Amino acid sequence: MYNIFQTASPSATDGWVRIADTNNDGKKTGPESQGNKGSVVPWVGTAGNALPFGYTGSSHLNWAAALHSAGDTYEVSTQNALDRYGFKAEIDTGAGAWQDADGPTGWKHQTDIGLIKADEDMWVTLKPSVVTGTGFDIQNFGITVFTGMDTNTGNYSHHGSWNNATKPFTSDNPFGTTGLTYLTHSGTVDADNGLSFLALAGQIYSVYLGGAGVGRWNANVADYKLEISTAANTSPVPVPAAVWLMGSGLVGLMSFGRKKEKTA
Repeated sequence: MYNIFQTASPSATDGWVRIADTNNDGKKTGPESQGNKGSVVPWVGTAGNALPFGYTGSSHLNWAAALHSAGDTYEVSTQNALDRYGFKAEIDTGAGAWQDADGPTGWKHQTDIGLIKADEDMWVTLKPSVVTGTGFDIQNFGITVFTGMDTNTGNYSHHGSWNNATKPFTSDNPFGTTGLTYLTHSGTVDADNGLSFLALAGQIYSVYLGGAGVGRWNANVADYKLEISTAANTSPVPVPAAVWLMGSGLVGLMSFGRKKEKTA
């Protein structure tokens, strides 16, 4: 599922969920909408071209993936959008969006945001890689995963920083959103080294992705491909403490009974 919003320049913020003409110049843009004004931008791959998973937030949003069965693999990329829906979605990021080489800080401006929802409990592994020939050679990425999705309907600005001293890597809602709880992150992910997390059935997760420490957020932009692989959750089901206590109690009673038999 992909947002069809298109920017006039690769360095501009993509993924706006609304467009508006608030300065009355006859041109609707994403920044003028502040994420909550004007008309909703259609998506491809969703029922009725609506926003995915009932999204109501004002933050920008680039893609979404519904994971059906453990063991399946998925791809997020411009080519995938073209092959599946006949639309060339703008799936790119800046080499320093997650963390700038000149920072250290990340920038909202070129960070891509996606949503993931699984139909059953499963392990999810994310592996991004640069699409060669589309721009800067981004060889290292950063990914942060949050539980939940943005529900803030207030004004949204695409300007601002994150992943720094004032907004640490483990911050909730680093973009001024509502409803995001930090889950995990890694600043060293690529096609070979992924970031894994346990996705619970029916829970929506927000994925914030960008280049990490290998360039500038605005000047070093390129397309990326995100491989999403899944695996069954084989973790043993925890036994409640009450069951252990009952079991130890039965063992005690059996031992007591044996002692009585010996002394009779």
